[in-house]
Amino acid sequence: MQAIYAVATAEGTLPLLPVERDSIEAIQRHLLHLDEPVEPAALSMPANLAAIIGAPVIRREAVRILAMLPVLDKQVLDAKVRLVEAAAAQLQVDEYGVGLLRLAQQRRFRKLAFRLMMRSVAHYWSPTGRARLRDWLDMIRIAMPAIPGIYAMLVDRGLLERYRGLEQRPAGTLGNGLFHFYRDRGFPMPGEPKSFPEGWSKHEVYHIISEYETSLQGEMLNAAFSGGNTEVLCMDLLLLSLLQFQAGFQVMPGPVLQDELRPDAFFRAVARGAATEIDILAEWDLWSAVDQPVAELRRRYKVPALRPEERQWLAENGSLLA
Repeated sequence: MQAIYAVATAEGTLPLLPVERDSIEAIQRHLLHLDEPVEPAALSMPANLAAIIGAPVIRREAVRILAMLPVLDKQVLDAKVRLVEAAAAQLQVDEYGVGLLRLAQQRRFRKLAFRLMMRSVAHYWSPTGRARLRDWLDMIRIAMPAIPGIYAMLVDRGLLERYRGLEQRPAGTLGNGLFHFYRDRGFPMPGEPKSFPEGWSKHEVYHIISEYETSLQGEMLNAAFSGGNTEVLCMDLLLLSLLQFQAGFQVMPGPVLQDELRPDAFFRAVARGAATEIDILAEWDLWSAVDQPVAELRRRYKVPALRPEERQWLAENGSLLA
């Protein structure tokens, strides 16, 4: 907690903003599982952090928590980023997200976007874990203007029919739910000319498993859930969401907003994703699960259920999956 307060206040040189205080309390409640908020006696970065935090997994999680803090005030200040880097060095954690954070502090958003895109193509779009030529061609295909003759040639009819066939799966199954997720929202299915590559269907599955809708707030919470759930792209997802929806920086194409962070909901979503016992992005196959009821998959994967008050808040904010 002393390290958290050190980063958030730049070692006591800056006051905590309300969103920072609310975020720290939400982090304590949902990620550190503390019943009551704890405030440290000092605001300097602890010199004995490595002695206190010994386990490698906990060290990495600590650095990831610290790396989110400089974005909350919408400034990404050098003084805060340097403290995150110092903590990572002290804990001997080589966390990719710390490098992304430094690029954001330097406002090198094109380079940041390129890195995010490279990793997303490799780990989200490609089934091999490496960005292939066909994956980059898929990106060009999506960006192309709608030219009817050419678009007709781009349809992957076999893949499209496979996804359309999900409508025949029993109601309540993941396959049937995924079909209706695409159709009811007007999203192109894999195989259609303007669709994302098939690997992106895991993003839609995250929505279904987490129960977060595709509203802007729902997308932010789905990114938080996904980041908490997956290892490789954890900080890519969390930092991009905070940079683009909280800090208001245009990193990737799409909406840019400020002050969208709702700390309790966001860090609860991170915790729900972290508690889910299978990394959907890394070690999960859609087609082995399409006949399973969604409720059974949530139970089997140990996805923390939404509490009644959470459901009410999400519904009121258009963020509960219909």
